[in-house]
Amino acid sequence: MRFCEQNKIVPILEPEDHQNGVDGDSINMANYDHLTLIFSFGELTGNAVLTIYSGAADAAKTTAETFNYRATAADLKTAAGDTLGTEATSAALTLTDATYEDRLLVVEMDAEELTPGQEFVTPSLSDAASEALISCVAILSGPRFAQQTPPSAIPAA
Repeated sequence: MRFCEQNKIVPILEPEDHQNGVDGDSINMANYDHLTLIFSFGELTGNAVLTIYSGAADAAKTTAETFNYRATAADLKTAAGDTLGTEATSAALTLTDATYEDRLLVVEMDAEELTPGQEFVTPSLSDAASEALISCVAILSGPRFAQQTPPSAIPAA
């Protein structure tokens, strides 16, 4: 099987300036065991805060979940720009420009770590930055029922 047949790839935050704060699309974890969020940062001025919420419905931000994360220690397109640092945990990660500008951040969560009954996950960025060029792609893995085209994880509008 190919990667895209074993994993669901979901763009949840378009690449643009999110200085006014933004919520990414909610992801329904009901059919998957693991979630990886890959944030790519461009220009970043100020200290936005990343919170990963769970809820029982689409866009519900009921519980700020603790998540595992790793970030590159060097700018993208440099020799160490693809090397992730030590894993850490947070429930509200401050994205300082000195640490995250032109970097990659990987957030990991298992479905079993979510608050019971809250299978929807919504990443949220605060409006504390004056410039925040950020995009995010979610990768859902461990599908409950593997198939050539994995089921959607974005609720119907």
